[in-house]
Amino acid sequence: MTAIILAGGKSSRMGRDKAFLKIEGVPMIRRQLKLLRKFFKKITIVTNSPHKYKFRNVKIIKDIVPGQGPLGGIYSGLMASKSFHNFVLACDMPFIDLSLVRYMCKKARGYDVIIPKIDNRYETLFCIYSQNCKKHIRELLDKKIFKIRRFFQKVKVRKITKREVSRFVSCEKIFVNLNTPKDLYRLK
Repeated sequence: MTAIILAGGKSSRMGRDKAFLKIEGVPMIRRQLKLLRKFFKKITIVTNSPHKYKFRNVKIIKDIVPGQGPLGGIYSGLMASKSFHNFVLACDMPFIDLSLVRYMCKKARGYDVIIPKIDNRYETLFCIYSQNCKKHIRELLDKKIFKIRRFFQKVKVRKITKREVSRFVSCEKIFVNLNTPKDLYRLK
């Protein structure tokens, strides 16, 4: 399985590149890589600024179709991956829990999307996608539809419940993402 980090956003609300925001003195992207390397042999970063990312043993790719948001990033990552299942993570999520990721990976067999669903909200950027998703994502991109969940009815989805997630980590903490300076201030 490959881990795919989406780092192609404009970070317009934050005002600076979210992947390089420092948490306890360490850029978020470095924190994520350090943790993901404990479980994944292959890691890909999808970005529109490849010159910013010089990490050993990490594949750096550009969006195939730039400006298509996270859905375009997922598509690009899947196109570049040789793995059937791929764990996709947004670069602005500072609290990854590997025990939950391992659990999700164990549930992947027979499914195309393995996704936490907490209080009626899908965590589409902390999710496992199979290669079977590519054609459905491409159809959405071609139609200029960018809502990730729109193809879920066409594939086999395994929802990870709040109860399942809570066995490993606090739901309020793990799915936090940093979009604005206010979010960063609250975190600190």
